[in-house]
Amino acid sequence: SPRRLPRRHCLAWSVERLPADRASSNGKRNALVMHLILGAPDDPCCTGVLARLRERGLDAHLLFQPLAAVGRFSWCLDDTGADSRLAIDRLATEMLSSVFVRDVGVLSPVGWKPSDHAYMQAEIRAALLAWLESLRCPVINRMPAAIWYRQLIPLVEWLPLLRRAGLPVPEILLTSDPAEARKFSRRLNGALCTPLTSDASWIITERDWPGLARLQEFAPVCLTEAHGATWPACVIGDQVIWDEDPPAAVVALAPQLLRFADLCGLSWFEAVIASVRRGLGVTMIATFVQLDHFQDAARERILDALANILAGGSSQARQREQVS
Repeated sequence: SPRRLPRRHCLAWSVERLPADRASSNGKRNALVMHLILGAPDDPCCTGVLARLRERGLDAHLLFQPLAAVGRFSWCLDDTGADSRLAIDRLATEMLSSVFVRDVGVLSPVGWKPSDHAYMQAEIRAALLAWLESLRCPVINRMPAAIWYRQLIPLVEWLPLLRRAGLPVPEILLTSDPAEARKFSRRLNGALCTPLTSDASWIITERDWPGLARLQEFAPVCLTEAHGATWPACVIGDQVIWDEDPPAAVVALAPQLLRFADLCGLSWFEAVIASVRRGLGVTMIATFVQLDHFQDAARERILDALANILAGGSSQARQREQVS
C-alpha cells in the first residue's frame, strides 16, 4: 500500500510586495501578497514547491498549525460576503494570491482529553474547509466536503463518476458467497482483495480462500480483477502528467481524466491506469498524490506545474473552475 507521510499541520507561504502605486494611501507600508501551501514540512512535495518559489524571488517560510496561536487568523462574515486576514510574525496579508492544499494533517492528541481532542479536530477541519471555500483566489485541491472528511475512498465508490467521464474500469465483485467469489477469480485468472476501508490490496492465493470465507459469514468482501502493467498519472488543473512514456492508448485517456476532475470537483489527484482483460482500466484514484509513485522526471514536472499555478505562471490553470 502507498506509504503515508506524517500528518501534521503546517503552513508554508511566500510573500511579495505590491508595486508602490498600490501602497496604502495612509502612508503605511505596502500590502503583501501571500501564496499559501498547506502541508507537512518533511513532505518532498511541499519542500520542492517552496524551493521553486524561492527561485522566483519569493519569500518562503514554514509554520506549524496555521490556526494556532503562533499566527493570528480573523474571518469576518456578513450578508455582503466574507473577508479574512492572517497575520504571521507581524506580517499581515492584504491579499491571498493563491493557496495549495497539500495536507491539513491531524491535531496531536498529546495533552488532550479524548472528547476535547475530537472536538478541536472537528472544529479545525470545519473552519479550514469553510475558509478555503470562501476564498476568491485560485485554490489548488479545494475539495468538496464529502471528500474533505473522507479522503480514503475505494475505487468502487468512484465508479459512477468514472463511467460518466468515459473512463474504463476493471471488473469488481462484492459478495458474501464463497462459491461466487471463487468463480469470479477463476473466470478472470486471478483476483485482488480490495477492502472498502483501506488502500491495501493483495492477490488472493489458494490459502487465502478459507479466511475470506470466514469473513463472508459477517459481511461481503470486495474483489477486483487482477491487472497487469500500470501507468500512474497526476492531474493538476488542466494538465495530465504521465510517468515516463506510456502507450498512446493510455495517453488518449487524458481528456476523460480531466472530465472526471470536473465531475468530482478535484483539481489535483493521482490516477493509475492498468492493463486488464478487456484492455485498460482505472485501478486507483487517490486524492493524496504520492510523489514516490513517479520517476524523477515526472516529479519535476509535477512540482513545476504546482509552482507555476501558485506563482501565477499558468493562466489556463487559473481559469479552471476547480483551481479558481
